[in-house]
Amino acid sequence: MADTPTGEELLAIAAGGWGFTDSTWIDGWQLRAGGGFTHRANSAWPVGPLSRPLPDALAAVRAWYAERELPALIHIVAGSELDREIEGLGHGEISHGALRQTADIDDVLDLLLDVAPIGVKETFADAPDDQWLSLYRSGQAPPVAREILGSGETVRYASVFDPESGAVLAIGRAALAMRPGDEGPVRWAGLASIETAPTARRRGLAKLVIDGLLEWAADEGATHAYLEVGADNIPALALYESLGFTTHHAYHYRVIS
Repeated sequence: MADTPTGEELLAIAAGGWGFTDSTWIDGWQLRAGGGFTHRANSAWPVGPLSRPLPDALAAVRAWYAERELPALIHIVAGSELDREIEGLGHGEISHGALRQTADIDDVLDLLLDVAPIGVKETFADAPDDQWLSLYRSGQAPPVAREILGSGETVRYASVFDPESGAVLAIGRAALAMRPGDEGPVRWAGLASIETAPTARRRGLAKLVIDGLLEWAADEGATHAYLEVGADNIPALALYESLGFTTHHAYHYRVIS
């Protein structure tokens, strides 16, 4: 893989950064299910080549998800050759979309050298606990979220607390990720679930979370970071731009009807 991955290569890397509860392989495509919680955990990731005709692969994808009473979604780089081929087969519907952004970890950490919010406590864990989950998605995530979020060989969770009340003020998640089948040192860390309580915003807590997670990732050997952000999430886009993240590609989910 080149130093600058293609969209398809980065998608394959990102596949290692998010969990699921059930999966199978159709040639080089990994089909995932997770009780309908998140598109990432309930879609097919085309991380490798097919050995069968594309229409046959799509039919197999549709059948696998139908057995689980889930929509058949393909997680795909927007505008890619494969995306156009699937659209050309009559699957024009798109469900959800976002930007995948990247940055050099050392560059981000250099920009975060002066981050030192006062009056808070930051802790780290290898699995999401009840307090972390109480802030994630406003505490409304289903029980299966704990399993999906907690899966992965090397994952880290950050929580920022008010030391007096014990209230969780900000959270984040990082996962070391490699392209399936790759060997050698880990180069990538995926950031996700960076959230701040509404009453604690504009205090630099999200930066504190990112700093702690990327310090950990760098210690583990990661050199680059990626994250996903909605194109309409203006505050998050501004934060990530201030830290040196740039958009690598857009992705979305093709609905196989």
